[in-house]
Amino acid sequence: MMIKFLLLTLLVIISPIWAKNDLMINECHNAQAPTTCMQCLESDPTSVHADPVGIAGIVIHCLDSRLNIIINNLTELSSKEDKAEVKKVLKACKQDLSMKVPKKLSEAKTDLRSGDYDRAARSIMLGLSYPWSCRSNLQSVKFDEYLFEESLELFSQINIYAQLSDAAMRIIDRF
Repeated sequence: MMIKFLLLTLLVIISPIWAKNDLMINECHNAQAPTTCMQCLESDPTSVHADPVGIAGIVIHCLDSRLNIIINNLTELSSKEDKAEVKKVLKACKQDLSMKVPKKLSEAKTDLRSGDYDRAARSIMLGLSYPWSCRSNLQSVKFDEYLFEESLELFSQINIYAQLSDAAMRIIDRF
């Protein structure tokens, strides 16, 4: 009798977590990179209790974190770079990503909370334009030929940022 009670108690406790995990899987399913989306959500312990709007907010928080990684990479790379043209592009990228993207992500969070989902998705899309532009500008000055490993890491971080942006926009589009 005690074992039945214990099993029933565990089932009652675990079932909502599985249901919420199913919600996370469902929300990330439509993203171009569902694994990246799930890794983001699994990194936040509040995600198992979040509704779809909360899940989108968590992905935006992951965008903030990824942006900080990119900015730190840009800072480190600009200190190593000797070529003036590349250094100038790195500094411009850092400036744009430090000043403009956080504002767009903040707007997206505010719009998400107020229920203006189209505007939230638009802010995320505009925020993504800066890392893409940075990547393009760095490739045009042949940055990837000088610091190959470091450029791969930076471009990989920008790709992850893009995957998370896609995930957030697709989640928001479903509201």
